[in-house]
Amino acid sequence: MNSPSSGLDMAESASSLITRRKIQEMVAQIDPSERLEPEVEDILLELADEFIESVTQFASRLAVHRKSSTLEVRDVQLHLERNWNIRIPGFASEEIRSVRKSTVPSSHTQKVTAVNNAKSSLAASSSK
Repeated sequence: MNSPSSGLDMAESASSLITRRKIQEMVAQIDPSERLEPEVEDILLELADEFIESVTQFASRLAVHRKSSTLEVRDVQLHLERNWNIRIPGFASEEIRSVRKSTVPSSHTQKVTAVNNAKSSLAASSSK
């Protein structure tokens, strides 16, 4: 299957982390009858490269912050979980999740307080 763009694909795979063929395989897994236009493939390749570069740069900064010259899974994992809500299967992340702060809206806190006050006043009036 030699197409005029196959030479371009070879040159592209050297500079790109994801190839057109890989994108075509992923699309085929979702819908075997679907075909992407070359422009759409170009955009997806560009987005994938930008995403990978962004994650790598952020994880590298985390490694430097830890005063390490080695990039570890936890550096990538922390960025993906916190900023993209992406979990890495097969790697425990309990220590990362336990650090995550939950934000409770003040309106919810006020409602919970009102319910608790109502319960306590009901309990006090029923015990008399």
